[in-house]
Amino acid sequence: MTWKLRPARTAIALAASLPLVLGGCAAADSSATEAPNATAQSTTSVERSTDIERNLDPVMGDLEIGASARVGIAAVNTVTGESYEHRADESFALCSTFKTYAAAEVLRRARAGATSLDKHVTIEPGKVVENSPVTGPAAGTSMPLAQIARAALTHSDNTAGNYLLEEIGGPPAVTAIAREMGDDTTRLDRWETDLNEALRGDPRDTSTPGELADGYEKLLLGDGLFDADRERLVDWMRESTTSEQRIRAALPPGWSAADKTGGGSFGTANDAGVVWSPSGEPIVLVILTDSTTNRADEPANNRVISEAAAAVIDALGS
Repeated sequence: MTWKLRPARTAIALAASLPLVLGGCAAADSSATEAPNATAQSTTSVERSTDIERNLDPVMGDLEIGASARVGIAAVNTVTGESYEHRADESFALCSTFKTYAAAEVLRRARAGATSLDKHVTIEPGKVVENSPVTGPAAGTSMPLAQIARAALTHSDNTAGNYLLEEIGGPPAVTAIAREMGDDTTRLDRWETDLNEALRGDPRDTSTPGELADGYEKLLLGDGLFDADRERLVDWMRESTTSEQRIRAALPPGWSAADKTGGGSFGTANDAGVVWSPSGEPIVLVILTDSTTNRADEPANNRVISEAAAAVIDALGS
């Protein structure tokens, strides 16, 4: 497992160092009484994650073979600390999942006064690219920046994604915010739609499931944004219209999601975000996939994502 120190793992590390602390200071009575419980809970979480991995790995292996696909998964129940990873350190094409970072950076800049969500941006006809269901019909008119951000997240509008990139300083700004959020591998190098090329072995415009999950967790559940901005970002992602055959197809009754899809050549199909149980328990879930047929025109396989998501949700949400 390669997750960075999360609360449960931090508790284990602190508990492990406690005897050394007590050896030099007998006054740490409160820590002495609290640490065993934290250690027991964290150990149980790690043991459960090991059991989950043992059960899910064969499922993912069969899914990959049956669909001629490569599946990368990083998931963590942030309440219990239980997690699951499959190819979480392998590189996949990022595709439109970058739009979450871009929209978050627009929110941060608006909060700092560097821009405004009410700013009107002219949609120039010559800048409209493929898959722009919101901005395409609006070509020649202007749209508020907030509406452009919403279009990028709810409809994965590619022209909207490019306008967000223009607002924040281009692809390097996405790489920069990813690093600030603790995501050490995501990088954006190109604009829509070139970034969806997904050439094998090309490091440009790529990420890994484990690191993308770290960044998304900080933005959607943590302190990566001010509360109001985080709520707005989550609301936009809850309104996604592109995930119905992916993660959302796997949600049990009463569950909800805030996620961002992506797709590109070589059968690349992604979905990343947070799912919530009916009681509000969040699971960070990142699934990045591509085809092993080595055909650039291979279509996306939504079923791979939905079946993988269903298995992970069942394991971590029970």
